[in-house]
Amino acid sequence: MFQQVDMFPELWQFVEFQSKVLDYSADGLMVVDRFGKIIFVNNSFCELHDVDKLDVQGMHVSDVIENTRMHLVAESGVSEHDDVQQINGKTYVVSRVPIVEEGECRGAVGIVRFRYVDEVAALSDNIKRLQKKILAMREVRRVSAGTEYSFDNIQGKTLALKQAKETAMQAAMAQATVLLHGESGVGKECFAQSIHNLSPRADGPFIRLNCSAIQETLFESELFGYEEGAFTGARKGGKKGKFELAHGGTIFLDEIGDMPLSTQAKLLRVIQEKEVDRLGSEKRTTVDVRIIAATNCDLQKMIAEKRFREDLFYRLNVIPITVPPLRDCPKDIPLLAKNIWRQLSIKNGIFHKRLTTMAFQELQSRPWNGNIRELKNVLERALVMIQHNEITEHDLQNILIENEARTASAHDELDGAPFSLTVLVENTERRAVTQALSVAEGNRSKAAKLLGISRPLLYKKMHKYNLDDTE
Repeated sequence: MFQQVDMFPELWQFVEFQSKVLDYSADGLMVVDRFGKIIFVNNSFCELHDVDKLDVQGMHVSDVIENTRMHLVAESGVSEHDDVQQINGKTYVVSRVPIVEEGECRGAVGIVRFRYVDEVAALSDNIKRLQKKILAMREVRRVSAGTEYSFDNIQGKTLALKQAKETAMQAAMAQATVLLHGESGVGKECFAQSIHNLSPRADGPFIRLNCSAIQETLFESELFGYEEGAFTGARKGGKKGKFELAHGGTIFLDEIGDMPLSTQAKLLRVIQEKEVDRLGSEKRTTVDVRIIAATNCDLQKMIAEKRFREDLFYRLNVIPITVPPLRDCPKDIPLLAKNIWRQLSIKNGIFHKRLTTMAFQELQSRPWNGNIRELKNVLERALVMIQHNEITEHDLQNILIENEARTASAHDELDGAPFSLTVLVENTERRAVTQALSVAEGNRSKAAKLLGISRPLLYKKMHKYNLDDTE
């Protein structure tokens, strides 16, 4: 109970009543006057200090608690929050708060907010364990959904990249269709997976379809599925298409510009009606799917050339996001390279090698026409093939030169083109397409089969290398 003093005579009856309530508090409570004399302690305080109420009331606080600062707070009027204090060989977290009336400090209140620091540590450990479980569950969810990237993987300070990321994060929470624009290798799939993993559909599947890697005759069966007996060689029991597999989740249509016109018309109907027809079936299946498409083509130019449907373009281009090429983000290359290097080190089990400062500068000086894909290719070769622990700018230069020289020795001269990995790849592709068309005597379907690519992709390559008039 309180010892009656002249500190707050007008509040005495109220405090006397409240003291009974305070005895039920789990926190240890103590009140001293401005001279540091104890005028109140509750039951929890007595248990903590192993004292009796009647014995300590009226005593100076320093005679009861050896290392106390209560009398100092009552004298100075300055609060001390969440301080650590040893009491009977155990560590506690305490706060000391001055009692101020009409601008004058009349005493102080001491509160033991946590009984033991060990309890706080145990609580912290529990929180950490729960966080690890949550992260593990998210990782399992991403793996089961066929994704590995999140917005944490998209790092950079370049304005164009930050704007693309911010738009993508805002779009993730909606259901609208997203169209990702950007050169090959800039990380469009990373954006697509990140949008899915931040969206309300994150627990659903993420189904990817590369439109440039499918033969034209297989497009419909891949997208919409088929029933048993729909065509020669059809699987017994039929097969679900990508849209049915993506039900409740997201479908990512990569290289959408390579989709045949006939399939574009059926895709448009699926978007409008949210239903799919399996080949050989008269029954329609309702699908709940969010569409994210990506392209490195100028779709509006393709529309003008009658190679892409205008109505489908406007259905897909609801939220357009342009992912900038790496050459427009030179300041971001060191951070990106460090992240890629760390991932490659884990993948290959090589942890003792590092890139020098000059090596990072060399990376920044490169145009990287192949974008992130090319950068990753060079870094992985450096990590695996260079014998010494420090990878220098000369090592990186040699890797690029060796790649170019090796390719050049296997083909004709490059007609004076500058040494570049991208140039070498383009020259190789041009020769392969030209030779296939020659062997196929101008038959583009046969040429596509010889090359192992779809006919739309062949048209794309022919257009890229100005081979449209090849017979």
